[in-house]
Amino acid sequence: YNLSSISYQASFGLKNTRIIKEIQKQMNEFCLASPKHIFQLKEEVSKELIKRAGGGFKCFFTQSGSEGIENALKMARQISGRKLILSQKRSYHGATMGSLAITGDWRSKEHLLPKQWTKTIPDPMQDSEGKELEAFIEKLGPQKIAGICLETITGGNGVFAPSKSWYKKLMELKKRYNFFIILDEVVCAGHRTGPFFGFQRFPTLRPDIVVTAKAMTGGYFPLGVLLIRKSFAEYYNENTLSCGLTNYGHPLGLAALKGVLKLTGVKSFQAGVTKREEILKRFLTGIKTKGLETRQFGMLAAIEVGESIKANDLFEAGLYGAIQNNTIILAPNLCGSIKELQRGLSLLGEVINEKIP
Repeated sequence: YNLSSISYQASFGLKNTRIIKEIQKQMNEFCLASPKHIFQLKEEVSKELIKRAGGGFKCFFTQSGSEGIENALKMARQISGRKLILSQKRSYHGATMGSLAITGDWRSKEHLLPKQWTKTIPDPMQDSEGKELEAFIEKLGPQKIAGICLETITGGNGVFAPSKSWYKKLMELKKRYNFFIILDEVVCAGHRTGPFFGFQRFPTLRPDIVVTAKAMTGGYFPLGVLLIRKSFAEYYNENTLSCGLTNYGHPLGLAALKGVLKLTGVKSFQAGVTKREEILKRFLTGIKTKGLETRQFGMLAAIEVGESIKANDLFEAGLYGAIQNNTIILAPNLCGSIKELQRGLSLLGEVINEKIP
């Protein structure tokens, strides 16, 4: 049983007929298009995504989450005329040069990156009211800051999210100093954390740019999505956006996205996700009795197991899962068999009981 939906992208299983059907339908119409080409499918999925985000955005399609972050950084710097991007140490934003430069985890340490234009903020987990963030920005010089890029809820780095009060302070600082809020939702969007977008869990949070990928196509085709506030996108009515690549807005990727939007728009799917969340919550409640720390946001969860359990222990039990920093990351399929989910969690429970008596 796959505990992590491969690399968090296979949220809807390996043979989802709704997604496959939309891809096949598009293949019979046309399979290629210029990234600048406007066609009905592109307009249709753009409008639906913008609607689910609450309106007020424009869509820009990429091939991956990393490229979405790259483009977001370019936009924030170009529109603001400032250079600095803030990010947090507990983060992963992608494998390209710009996205790695704002990544705080181990993956950014062996490359020659443009770090001179990035700064790391105080850990939000240790700054629930945002007072340290405020002091940091004021000392750094807010007039230098183009934006702040954050995973709304971290994925592989432990399933952490700032408090609602921290996000409220962030919005106050954004209003005061006029920098961009860029949210990396490559992992947490697509109902992975409850609502369609992770930021919708935080009522006061109003991002300027949202970047996502992975579950947007269920992993069936490489596609990234960048949503930028319409008021900022208007900048490019008179200025050049040098961000397009050959396969941006690929018709087959958009078709897969259409399948995902259709699937997730069905009430029975949403009810099924809610049921799975409760099953996962009950499992984690049972695990806590062993003194283990757990965190859960919808169908994204973490169990801190120390050095007692390795990835191979899961594999030998018939499980595939992600373990990083001595933490098991759970991101099960959102629409697979309930019995399979229960069986997978049961197997995980057996491993934990064996390794942590």
